[in-house]
Amino acid sequence: MHAWYTHLMTTRTRPAATTSPSTDGDGRSVVLDDLDEALVGIRRVQQRPGYRQRLLEGLPREVSLGGLRLLRVVQRASEPPTIGTVAEVLAIDPSTASRVVDRVVEDGLLERRACDRDRRRARLRVTEDGLELLAELTRRRRELLREITQDWEGDELDRLVGLLERLQDGFDRLERAR
Repeated sequence: MHAWYTHLMTTRTRPAATTSPSTDGDGRSVVLDDLDEALVGIRRVQQRPGYRQRLLEGLPREVSLGGLRLLRVVQRASEPPTIGTVAEVLAIDPSTASRVVDRVVEDGLLERRACDRDRRRARLRVTEDGLELLAELTRRRRELLREITQDWEGDELDRLVGLLERLQDGFDRLERAR
């Protein structure tokens, strides 16, 4: 791996200020910038080759992260979703979702069935093989998080989860308001 890539992916730096730090009226610009950078950093960490390798290596089937995300969305849906619903939840184009669905169906991890009310639409269901794969992936994710947070107190984890849920609720409100 190139040294510049490792540095870019592992270094946290605050960019040089180009504007006054409290131009927003409430003086929270710096901490909001830090929050934004932390959110980007978390996303970046999950894309690193080492994390992905530890998560995916040795799985009984080869499947992309996109395919795994799609399976999780279908598994967590209250009723079998359509491709359009999955695309909306994953914030991807329906044609991209359709291609990912095709690959995951071909791999035997997902079923596509005609909708009872509208035969032109398809509903998605995770197969037994898909459920087994998701169970193994969940076990691995939990183990990685256990390792990452091994020196954290239980109340720190509880507080982080609560704050992240609150942040997600704020993003959801923003989305509903558009």
